[in-house]
Amino acid sequence: MKILNIIDILLYRTFLSKFFLPMGLEYQFVGPDRALIAEKMSAFSPGVVLLQDSYHDRSRATVAGYVRGLAARQGLSPTVLVLRTSPDENAGASPGGESVYVNRENLGEVIERLQEERAQADKAPQAAASGNGRAGQILFVDPGRTLFHVVRASLAPNGYQLRHALDAGEALDLCAAKDFELILTSVQLPGMDGLELCRRIKESNAGKYLPVIILSSSDDPLDVDTAFNSGADDYLLKSFTPRMLAEKIADHLDAVHRKRQNKILVVDDSKLIREMLRHSFIKSGLNVLVAENGRQALEIARAEHPDVVVTDVDMPELNGYGLCEALREVPELQNTFVVMMSARDRTCDIKRGERLGISRYFVKPFDVEKMLLVVEQLLAESYRHYKKEYEHVLWSMKSLVTALEARDEYTKGHTARVSAMALRLGRFMGLADVALRDLEIAANLHDIGKIGVRDAVLLKPGSLTDEEYAKIQEHAVIGAEILRPIASLRNVVPLIMYHHERWDGEGYPTCLKGEDIPLGARIIAVADAYDAMTSDRPYRGGMAPRQALDIIAEEMGKQFCPVCARAFLQMKRNETRGGIGRKAVAKAS
Repeated sequence: MKILNIIDILLYRTFLSKFFLPMGLEYQFVGPDRALIAEKMSAFSPGVVLLQDSYHDRSRATVAGYVRGLAARQGLSPTVLVLRTSPDENAGASPGGESVYVNRENLGEVIERLQEERAQADKAPQAAASGNGRAGQILFVDPGRTLFHVVRASLAPNGYQLRHALDAGEALDLCAAKDFELILTSVQLPGMDGLELCRRIKESNAGKYLPVIILSSSDDPLDVDTAFNSGADDYLLKSFTPRMLAEKIADHLDAVHRKRQNKILVVDDSKLIREMLRHSFIKSGLNVLVAENGRQALEIARAEHPDVVVTDVDMPELNGYGLCEALREVPELQNTFVVMMSARDRTCDIKRGERLGISRYFVKPFDVEKMLLVVEQLLAESYRHYKKEYEHVLWSMKSLVTALEARDEYTKGHTARVSAMALRLGRFMGLADVALRDLEIAANLHDIGKIGVRDAVLLKPGSLTDEEYAKIQEHAVIGAEILRPIASLRNVVPLIMYHHERWDGEGYPTCLKGEDIPLGARIIAVADAYDAMTSDRPYRGGMAPRQALDIIAEEMGKQFCPVCARAFLQMKRNETRGGIGRKAVAKAS
């Protein structure tokens, strides 16, 4: 962990050096001069900034405000500590919750806690089953601070990491030093304008897909056309709402990650054509597999499940038609898009391909750019179909769950709360988009099996008998059986089946334990338990949130997955700014 100490008293420097050295910490000192602080913040990227409670020639609040503004511009989020001069003065959170006061007595304890928190924060995303968690890296370019704060507030709920550049020159320097997933720039910039910046970015990133969104006050069609001619991927008026901006960003980042995940299999016995297509697809950000004949392509397709197969017709061992027929016989590949290319231009050849369900037929020689456009259109069509099916299934099941909850006034809204909480936790832990979608569906449907439990048991106001409790426990299995026939929910079923399993193996219905329980089920288990504890029931009132959090802390490593529970406590602490129970604080840190 890196600590930047903004100190103007030599005695403090000596004391802190002796304190930090035995702990093996990286630390640097700087005086309260703005230029020096800016230089150190940029070069050192501290995780903690330690301030004095007073300075010789300026107020601590002024220095703290400058540090926070600078950190926001640089995309940093350091913890700000304020060193009290007297050990008798109280330490703890400042009234606004923005800084933590420390003294010589508790500084070591606070530093150790911060080290553990950051270590756990680093481990949490690695514990995700997908292993591909991301927080979108976005560069925002505009000279104004006000618009930056508006954009940051709009994107904050989605966990995007935002960097701020004041002009095009600074933006180009940042792009050269760091990989961003999206650029959001205004047209009006000092010096080089946003359109020229867009052109430069596209030229310097010719080998990767980096979307650029132009922000402008003009809705003139000529200005819109000029922006797209400059290479922009989208155009947004500055009168946007937070929801409009967040949805636009999400759509483009989805496209970025889909391109990385999509697989294109290029099959041709001509090395020249294979490499030409491979290079073109890679430039667009797609994953490319190659094969030199149909037999090799079929083996690769069975192992890799490509989204699109681009194949020649005339090849040794297995020609393009035979490859297409073989693909249709493999259940997992029946709906794979196939694009054919051939020197044959006879109508009968084209019709033969159509009968085999190919999507497009290109006659050689063909325009490579048109081929790329067709492949991207097929991928977009596939995604739209998937998204439509996903939304249809989700809303249909939500309606069913809502009808189920309507039978009991005490459980109304439970599913929606658990779903929202589980999604926040999933994002906090760094789950990938696909895992988050599965988690959202599973959290919304986790209690759907209760439709198979009699009302006399489900709505009983008093305590349950052992037999009745066993009937309630069956809802996890019933829910899994209800959803099992839906092919698109095959990754969701285990999350519903196992959301009542315990980390120590004492749960139900199968007594799974530890990491054998799917990560999504472990996340839902924490969110479900928290909402159940804090909600009213016919036989008891809901407990206070901090009491529920203390129980989760106590059950960490027993009932709950320690990684998920610790992340949940940290997330809740961030949301409530220190309003959780003492036990939960101790466990989370």
